[in-house]
Amino acid sequence: MGAKGKWLKSLLFLALALLLLFLAFRSVDFAHLRDGFREVRYGWVAVALLLGLMSHVVRAARWRLLIEPIHRRLPLGNVLAAVFVGYITNLAFPRLGEVAKCGSINKTDGTRFDSLLGTVVVERAFDLLATLFLTLLVLLLQFERVGNFFLERIFAPICDKLLSISLFVYVIFIAIALLLVLLAVVVMRRQLLGERLSSKLQSLRQGLVDGLKSLFNTPKWGMFLVCTVLLWLAYWCMTWAVVRSTPITDGLGASDALFLLVVGSYGMVVPVQGGFGAFHVITAISLGIYGIAYDDGLLFAIISHESQTLLLIVGGLVALAYVYLKISNKTQNERSRPVD
Repeated sequence: MGAKGKWLKSLLFLALALLLLFLAFRSVDFAHLRDGFREVRYGWVAVALLLGLMSHVVRAARWRLLIEPIHRRLPLGNVLAAVFVGYITNLAFPRLGEVAKCGSINKTDGTRFDSLLGTVVVERAFDLLATLFLTLLVLLLQFERVGNFFLERIFAPICDKLLSISLFVYVIFIAIALLLVLLAVVVMRRQLLGERLSSKLQSLRQGLVDGLKSLFNTPKWGMFLVCTVLLWLAYWCMTWAVVRSTPITDGLGASDALFLLVVGSYGMVVPVQGGFGAFHVITAISLGIYGIAYDDGLLFAIISHESQTLLLIVGGLVALAYVYLKISNKTQNERSRPVD
């Protein structure tokens, strides 16, 4: 995809984020929100920010374990900077953050970009498994309350929408999907006729395979699992700290915070800049199962999301400066190296 296509895609995601934000705030009493912010215990928000920073350090340490089998042991600072570069990139260009953080390590340490992408796939696979596990755990801990929420507020509306669509629309949709798949196959076959492109694809495939093998090749797979547990434990404690920050949610317990972490994670999956709008809507609606009004739930969502977003922006800007200095120093050292 060219630069023009990437910008167009980002603008579409931005439009979706703005639409979701409009839907989230269109009927909100802003005076009520203003009064709610006056009652926030910002000490707990600071604790949440500290836990958020800790989670990013743990994520960087976990990723470094995957990179070790395909490269030397990298400085944790370089990996942490790459993680923040990925986050701040996602705020502008959704789903390009993983590419950006791989590019950061490639520039600072010379690790193969293709192999790094493979390690990111492993990372995301474990995060998905963790999310699914926590979803099941929440359902077991609060089945009557949370189970009814998922059935009545998520699955039932989706099924109703699907059942309301006529058979003719289904046929048209399937036909279009098959046509697109056929078109993609034809285009790929034509592109593969080029030897140069074929070589690049082969290199990409091999790099991804090497990256995917990293989990099995690392002698520290146990530490990788420990880091995964610590990562999600930090997320859980971070959510609980935000719960304690407002009188509205202060009465909720640890299992309730776990539920909010899970539904918030699904909100962040929506391909919009930083989860804006999607996170706010799903979190505010979810708090309704505890009898919390939508406006009050939105206050919690704003505190939770915007505080962490601010951390990502500040950390991302520092990381970009750090990476720039690293690359500049590396370039200067290479130029000053005597030629044999």
